[in-house]
Amino acid sequence: MVATHYVLSFTAGGLLYHESIVVAEAYAAARGDWDRTIANVTEANLLQSRTVSTTARKLREVRKRLQLLSNHEMSLLSAGSRLDQKLLLWLACCMRYQVLGDFARDVLRSKYLQMELFVGAADVERFLEAKAVWHEELDNLAASTRTKLQTVMMRMLREAEMVNVDGLIISPAISVELTSLLAQRPPEHHQLFPISDFGFWIQEDTNPKGQRGSRT
Repeated sequence: MVATHYVLSFTAGGLLYHESIVVAEAYAAARGDWDRTIANVTEANLLQSRTVSTTARKLREVRKRLQLLSNHEMSLLSAGSRLDQKLLLWLACCMRYQVLGDFARDVLRSKYLQMELFVGAADVERFLEAKAVWHEELDNLAASTRTKLQTVMMRMLREAEMVNVDGLIISPAISVELTSLLAQRPPEHHQLFPISDFGFWIQEDTNPKGQRGSRT
């Protein structure tokens, strides 16, 4: 079995929270027309970039991520809570960049389920070393690029609010709205978050006033 080539372009921008929300709002205003969305954001310089080339690069990266979300997820991304927005962006990033998804499942969630609640650069390094056996693109990285990869991966975990500044894993309080959308996705997508399998039970119909049951 041939391993999929890891795309590593996320190191240029991290989670891109601000840029992604701007694009999501423009996408909603353009009624789901991606070409119009990109044109409107570019013409109005909504990303407030200093150069056209920077805007184009960021838009290209953001579009590749957000196009992996459903229309309902895009709607929540443009109008949902800040945490839901960040979790949706993490989902999109993990789908776009397999190396992030593999790390989320193999390291982040695995450590959480085993109650090993610290994750740091050393964990990222061990993960990259293990994956380099199957991914030549990792084995051939310069030391400086490898260090940047570790730094950006940890930063993205903090930006998505799944790891705090001390490296402690945080199980996110996923809203009923986002839980409902994630429940429509395959189990491997649920594993991108540091939560138990029970985190995707929706109990709105059985709880008073639409309250969700415990995730424990």
